[in-house]
This record gives sequence, C-alpha cells and structure tokens, in this order.
Amino acid sequence: MGVAEEWEEMEEYSQQIDQMKRQVSSLTEALTKLKTSGKATEADCQSEDCGRPIDWYCRYCKLFICTRCSKKPCSNGEKHDVQDFEEMYEVCKEKYIEWKASKELAMGTLSKQKKKLQEEITSEIQKMANASPEQLVSPELTKIVTELPEKRKLLEDVTSQIAEAGDHLFEATDLSKISLSASCDIITPKTSYDIDITPSGDILLAGNRGFNVCDKNGNILRSVPNNKGDFTSIQYYKGRIYTLLKEPKGSNKRYVIVYSANDCKECCQWKLPDYGFVSMLAVSNDKVYAVDSDSKKVKIYSLSGNPLTDFYHSRFKNPVYMSKCAPDGVLLADWSAGLVYKIDCATDKIAWQFEVESPRGVYCDRSGNVWIWSSKEKMLVLRSADGKQVKRFKHDNIVSAGIEYICGFFISDDHLWGAACGKGVVRVDMIISKDG
Repeated sequence: MGVAEEWEEMEEYSQQIDQMKRQVSSLTEALTKLKTSGKATEADCQSEDCGRPIDWYCRYCKLFICTRCSKKPCSNGEKHDVQDFEEMYEVCKEKYIEWKASKELAMGTLSKQKKKLQEEITSEIQKMANASPEQLVSPELTKIVTELPEKRKLLEDVTSQIAEAGDHLFEATDLSKISLSASCDIITPKTSYDIDITPSGDILLAGNRGFNVCDKNGNILRSVPNNKGDFTSIQYYKGRIYTLLKEPKGSNKRYVIVYSANDCKECCQWKLPDYGFVSMLAVSNDKVYAVDSDSKKVKIYSLSGNPLTDFYHSRFKNPVYMSKCAPDGVLLADWSAGLVYKIDCATDKIAWQFEVESPRGVYCDRSGNVWIWSSKEKMLVLRSADGKQVKRFKHDNIVSAGIEYICGFFISDDHLWGAACGKGVVRVDMIISKDG
C-alpha cells in the first residue's frame, strides 16, 4: 500500500472515531450527570432551585427533570422534548458500550498501522545507512528518499489520532484509590501561566514573552519568542498550538495566536476583547472558547477566528480559567462566584456546575475526573466524572513552596503537572492503588 492509500485509510478511521464520538457525546454526558445508579427516587431534578425526584430527560436542554418542571418552558422557549428517565438511562448504557467497542476496534486498526509505519521507516533508514554512494542514486533508494518525509508525517498524524481518541473515554474511577506523594518537584522556575502536552509527549509552557516546548525533565527543546506580550494560555489541538497573548502592563489588549505544532510557525491570529489580567482559552469540538471576563461571558470562535456566538450565564462574575474536557466539552472556573462549570460544546449549554472555594486552574483527566486548584484553601479538589465523589488533597510541600496559584494542569505517566505562575512548573507523583 502506498503513502497516499495509507493516508486515506488513516483519514477514514479518524473520521469514524470523530463520528462515533459525536454520536455518543450527549449520551455519555447524560451518564456523567446522574447521581444515582438508575433509581429516579434517589436523584434530584436539575432545574434551578428544584430538589424533587427526577422523572424525565429533556433531549433538547439535556437536563434530568421532574414532572412538574417538565411542564415549564424549555431553554428554547418551547415545550421540553422529554423521554422517560429509566428508558434514557438504559439507552445511555447500551449506546456507550456499543460506542466503546467500535472505538476500540478502530483504535486497534490505527495502532497496527502505526506499528507497520514504524517498522517500514526503520527498515528504510537502515537501507539508506548501509547503501554505497552508487546505490543512493538507485530508483529504489530515490523512491525511499522521496516518500520518507510523507511517511514520517503520516506516522505523526496516526500517533496524534491515537492520543487524542484515547482521551474520549469516560469511565468512573474510585477516588479513594488516588493519592499524591509527599514530594513536590520544581521542574522549571520560569514563570508559567499554563501548560499542556502534545501527543508525542512534548510539554508546552506558556510564559512571559513567548512559550517553550520542553521534554519531561524541563529541558527546553524549542523556544518561541513573542515580544508583543505574555502567553497566558496554551493548548495543543489537531496539529496546532492555540495560545492567548496579553500585551504588557499598561495595555489590556489580547490576541489568540495559532501556531503549527510541526515548526511552531504562526498560522493565524485574531483580537479578543480587552482584559487587564491573566485569562484563558480552550479548544474543543472544532471551536475556540475565550473568556471575556469584563463582560461576564465566553466568546466562541471558529478555529480560524471567525466569531460564532457569545455564551452567557446568570451566575457569571469573573470567569477566567479554562481547559478542554473531552470528548466535547470545556471547563470554566469562576473564582469570584466559587463555581466550576462544564460547557457542552455540542449545544454550548451548561452541562453541570460545581462549588469550589476560589477555583483557579481546572483539568479533566482521561477518566473524566476534574482536578481543581482552590487558591483560598490552597488545596487540590478532585471531582469524579459522575459527580458522586469529591476528594481533597492538602499538599504540605506545595504550600511550603509558597505556591498560591496553579492556573493549568495535565497528567501524564502518573505525574500531576501544574503551571504555578511565578513559581514555575511543579510536578507531583500520583499513586494509584490497584484492585486486590
């Protein structure tokens, strides 16, 4: 099979994964909202200021509601499009199992393709290394030289698809099995406002006058300077790096600047509403979400910067901190209101909200659990994917290091990484106890 055919096959499986992800997105979201094992009498209606047992699920606003609230207008002003709660619960479980099995099949095919590409590239590099000068100009090796860059790009894209698709499973985790080691390593003392990781394992650090690409020991692999201002937010998404830049003190101007992940060259940029402090963006479902704190809303753009819509909520006070929340959501922390929200990017509506004292950085791990830094309590708060469990971590060494703010997180290889603003990047080992 040639490179072009392999590329088409990879694109086909990529599209299958995206399609399956979207088909089940609202259903898995519904499962994560449930506070019961399927008994309506044990769950509360999700309408505002209502605590009655739930009877129905509205397929438009994606809320579980009681019979009384089902008679009120839906968020679109029309009647609720309701389905029986117990029936919806069973549908969610069946669809999730079906989606998971299909996704694992597609993932297996991608993994085989990745292994095949790796073996081909290794073999062809070895042939070139062992070739004489005369053999290097032969048709066989000329073809290898021509196709090798394309195969490397294909391998990178397959690896990226596997890594990104791997984030889309919501499986409940017993939080009692998660603990943090007592140690706290400062990986780099450089100011870091946000942090993310690429599918290849490189770490992206947003800081003053640019961002850095580092290895997992904090060694800088590439620096991307920008004297226009400071990067306060950064995220990898589909082969690009999305950043939020704020001009220096004295100017409140902000910009989204997008870079190619391959060579870190700028692809596009657009201006955001002014804001004088640190603020964040998040990219999900092929949309860019950026906070507009002064106007108490979230601006939503296309990946190229075209304005799509604005997102408001009656309880917004100072929405500032954001991150993606796979498969189709973003997290938003409002430190002044003491609330963390999940926005469903398929509908651009609130999926759930959660109270935390002065929340700052937020992060959704691969199990759907949400990590939050409470700057008032100086502790990590962990909310399970289904909302049934909450665990708090008071880490003495983080506190003794003088860390007040952690604005961004990610978890990799059983390490919790945090961008701690002027204190640099911290890393804490995670301990996951095994069953049995």
